[in-house]
Amino acid sequence: MQENNHKQIEITNSINSANRMLIASGFHERSGAMTQIACLLGYKYLSNNISNNSEDIGYELNEEFRYEKLLINKGEGIELLKLGIEQITHNNNSIQASDVFFDLFDMIDFDRFNKNESWLTFIDVVEKICSETTATIGEIMIFMVKYLSNDKRRDSIFMLTEDNIKLLTANQNDVKNIYDPFADDGTLLAQIGNVINVENYYGQHPNREKCIMAKMTLLTNDINYKNIFIKCNDIIEPIPWNEKFDLGVTISPFGIKGGRFNEMDVRFGNFAHKRLSEISYLLDMFYNLEDDGTIRIIVPDAVLRLSSNKKIFQYLVDNEFISTIIGLPGGLFGANGVLTALLIINKTPKNKGIFYLNLRNAKTRRLWRKSLVSINDIDNYIKILSNEEEIELTSNTATIEDIKENDYNLAINRYVDSEKLEEIDIEQTIANIKAIKKELKQVDEELNTKLGGLLK
Repeated sequence: MQENNHKQIEITNSINSANRMLIASGFHERSGAMTQIACLLGYKYLSNNISNNSEDIGYELNEEFRYEKLLINKGEGIELLKLGIEQITHNNNSIQASDVFFDLFDMIDFDRFNKNESWLTFIDVVEKICSETTATIGEIMIFMVKYLSNDKRRDSIFMLTEDNIKLLTANQNDVKNIYDPFADDGTLLAQIGNVINVENYYGQHPNREKCIMAKMTLLTNDINYKNIFIKCNDIIEPIPWNEKFDLGVTISPFGIKGGRFNEMDVRFGNFAHKRLSEISYLLDMFYNLEDDGTIRIIVPDAVLRLSSNKKIFQYLVDNEFISTIIGLPGGLFGANGVLTALLIINKTPKNKGIFYLNLRNAKTRRLWRKSLVSINDIDNYIKILSNEEEIELTSNTATIEDIKENDYNLAINRYVDSEKLEEIDIEQTIANIKAIKKELKQVDEELNTKLGGLLK
């Protein structure tokens, strides 16, 4: 884990260096330039991949168009890049390859950045980023796309540090099919795939640019195109996936509001779940889950106590599907400070009651320009989670009867105390109250005496 933290620092420093290079070269609006650099980083990976790989990778790239030729033939770099992109995106050997590659470089803007000198600068920046860190291109890409997200949405960064990914995947076996119904830019899927073995990656997102970056992120993290299934789709419209999923995982969008679902949508059963909300993603995953599958979903804390979710939680609790709820530290997703919780749901019940782990008071540290929060001593908390140890102020098992008594309110503070209450000496307290009453009576008598004297 120490190695991962060191890489995070290296990548952060290298991206800061890249920013300074862009400023020195006259790129004052850097978001667009960094997008081009991220795409160029992906081009470098695909070029290296075709040089070092003999298996079916789904695209072609002639030697004269490969990334190293851009370094040599600097006078015609932009033309070589255009031809190489054309070949990667159009010379595909199957429908699946076309789905992955056909729009992979659509975020490159040759109209806006139309000078060869601009691309020479971008190439220099890519080389500097790669040379200043021991991280792989895939690890760099995860940080790059989150950097771009942070530039456009400063209130939150939907990214987990390596320590938090370790918590998210605790006790999770390897899986054949993983699914994220709000895949964003694919970083969560890629980070999980770097910790456990995953064969196929499924996801959806309504924003086309996010889907493009998700495919780029997965490809650069050494995932073959045949195992990538990212769809540009709003969850309101159901996708007829041809597979069931062993693991559903997502960071649900916070405070999302959207249109109405079709009343006949089978994903939502009899829950009268009509409008898009954070709980929609849980129900979508549950419907598409294998019988022995698991869901790991991060939601805003308020979701646990909303009365509108009562019927859903009653079903999940009564059938013993929810195994664990973990209260996460505030500020885990950037400056907005929203409290969040991690729910672990098993479609096959594995125990009675819900194990609560409260990390709200856990010691943390800040990374990535102080925008990301990482939990200290994560291995100790994972041990508590694995053994389901009950520790005062930290963890507790709530029985189904406990939850029923709380009217299916799953809020963490209902089941794990956040602070230790001092023991109260009842007899001494009563004596103190009597003494105070006696003192107040004396004050009243003295006051009446003085007022009586004034009235005479």
